[in-house]
Order: sequence, then C-alpha cells, then structure tokens
Amino acid sequence: MTHALRIIDANANRAREALRVMEDAARFILNHQPLCAALKSLRHDLALRYLSDPHISISEVAYLTGYSEPSAFHRAFKRWTGRTPSDLRRPPA
Repeated sequence: MTHALRIIDANANRAREALRVMEDAARFILNHQPLCAALKSLRHDLALRYLSDPHISISEVAYLTGYSEPSAFHRAFKRWTGRTPSDLRRPPA
C-alpha cells in the first residue's frame, strides 16, 4: 500500500472511531433522560439558593451551576421561572 493510501486509511479509521464515540454519547443521553432531568432540577435548585445570597454575582451563579456563559444561564433561568435572575433579586415594588 502506498504511503498516501495508508494515511487515508488511518484517517478513515479515526473518523469511524469518532462516529462510534458520538453514537455512544447520543445513546447514553437518550437512555438516561431521568439523569438529565435530575441534573436540570439540581441546577435550578442551586441557582435559587445562590441567587438568594447577594454577595454572589449572577455571573458567579452561572459558573457555579455549570454554565459556560452567563447568557446561557440567563436563558435557562428564564425558561425555568419565567423571570430573569435580576428580576428575582430585585425587591418587590
């Protein structure tokens, strides 16, 4: 086999392995929906707890609850509660 064909074959093998890993990950996620629901519930509960402490910034709450960006946390929190994290911290009028 020529050198070029060996490289192509090696790349094809790596691509097949990557697809197998992605299939395994997708199968795990689909088969563990209760685990995903529990994780979402835990994040929600932790967010409420952290937001009740005025010394923890909303950005810190986002990172403490596992979000890579405060904007993703903001969207998730609004989806959970119908309110923004800032709204929750604002005293009632």
